[in-house]
Order: sequence, then structure tokens, then C-alpha cells
Amino acid sequence: MEAVSESIADTISELKLSAKHYAPEPTKLSKDGINCTRCGNSGWVPVEKENGTVAMAYCPDCWERRQIARRLKQSGISPQDYERYTLDSFDEKRSPVAGKMKALAVQYLHEHKPGGPGFGLFGKSGMGKTHICIAVCQELTKHFHEPHYYFSYRAEVPKLVKASRSYSTDYDAAMHKWKTCQNLYIDDLFKFSGKVQEGKLVDIDREELKVVFDLINARYLNHLTTLFSSEYMVKDMTDIDEALGSRIYEMVNPYAVLVKGQNQRLAGLRR
Repeated sequence: MEAVSESIADTISELKLSAKHYAPEPTKLSKDGINCTRCGNSGWVPVEKENGTVAMAYCPDCWERRQIARRLKQSGISPQDYERYTLDSFDEKRSPVAGKMKALAVQYLHEHKPGGPGFGLFGKSGMGKTHICIAVCQELTKHFHEPHYYFSYRAEVPKLVKASRSYSTDYDAAMHKWKTCQNLYIDDLFKFSGKVQEGKLVDIDREELKVVFDLINARYLNHLTTLFSSEYMVKDMTDIDEALGSRIYEMVNPYAVLVKGQNQRLAGLRR
């Protein structure tokens, strides 16, 4: 009996992997296109607790990148495109407003401080607003070591509105990450959300407006950096809800550009 007990004890001891020495072999490339040798593309790594047991935790090298890839897929942007959206790959010579956007992005990053103001590009579609904003986010992470979250308005807001109709705990849980993360990029704010007349946003769905105000107000009060891109001007938003519009203005001032001109994605069709 004693020998059996010792055998079981030896087996348990062998099964207790030390997190310090655990190094999984890389598996085949994951579906999201993110390859990580630290976790073998699983997204998880073992962490040794104080009592000697081993628990699994998010991989610090790739977990957030995988979450970004998931949200990008929902929004129609591939992770590969996301990686290519850099300041170096943005052609600032294609139009005067392109040069203005890139110059402001460079200035913003040069003057950036944790907890400082955000960044905003508002106006004409197809001008490279998303490209510039994603590039800024990547620089914040690469050079300032600050995490960022990508918030696709059309992918995330319907889920938050649905949660708001449910139990408050569901809604609070769904909103927590967006309200508290250090840097948040809200892409295509108010896209397909309300009534538009002659290119001007004149009304916003009340349920969406409530959710958006809750999110932005929380970040405003806690001085959390928020980046915005939208087809609509801040003035239009202010005309609909002054409290919301004024907060967005304060959150991005002085790093905001009103984008005008011809849609660059359609430029080749006009030739």
C-alpha cells in the first residue's frame, strides 16, 4: 500500500509542470493568423501560484492581439490589413488633407503622455481616417507599451444595446472593458445609427445614444485616452446632444481634423 502511495505521489509530482520551464512547441498557424511560440498558438500559458500549483492564464504576448483580430473580423477588417495600417504605409502626398492627417498623427505621438487627450478624424468617407487611427494605436502599443482596444461601432454597439435591455449585471460586464481600458479607438462612430439629411447627421437612435453617452462619459470622467473616427462632424453630434458632443470635443482637442475632399478609394474610378 505504501509503495502504491509513493507511486501515485511520484506521478502527481511529474504532472505538476513548472510554469518557468513550460515551453510548448509552436503548433500550426492559427485561424486568426497570429503565430506565438510562447503559448503554441493556444492563447494560454501556465502560471505557477505561490502554493506551487499551476493555473492557466492569458498569454501576455498574444492574447490581446487575438481579441483585436476577432473584433476586426467582425468589422470587416482583416488582421493582415490591420498590421499594414502604419504611418509609413500611409501616402500623405495623395491629397492635402492626407498630409494634414499624417502630420497631426506624428505630432500627437511626439507629444503623447499617458492619460492625455485623444485623437479624432471626422468627415468624408474613404480618406484614410481608419488607417491613420489604427496606425496611431499601433504606435501607442509598440513605442509607449500602452495596450489599446479596437471598438468597431457597428459590431459592438448592437450587442451593448441588447445587453442594456437585459439585466444590469450583463450590461455592466459588457461595458467594463470599454469603459476602463487605457486606450480605446472607436471606429465609425454613429455609422448607420440615425437619420441623415444632405450628409448631415440630424438624429440618433435613442437606445444607441444612451449607450454611447454612458461609454464616453465614463471615459471622459476618468481621463482615459479615446480615439475617434466618424463620417460626421462633432458639431452635428453636439446639435443632437450637447453634453455628448462637448465631451467628445474636449477629449480630442487639440488633436482633431475635419476631413474634406474626394473619396480616395474611388479616385481610380474617376480617371
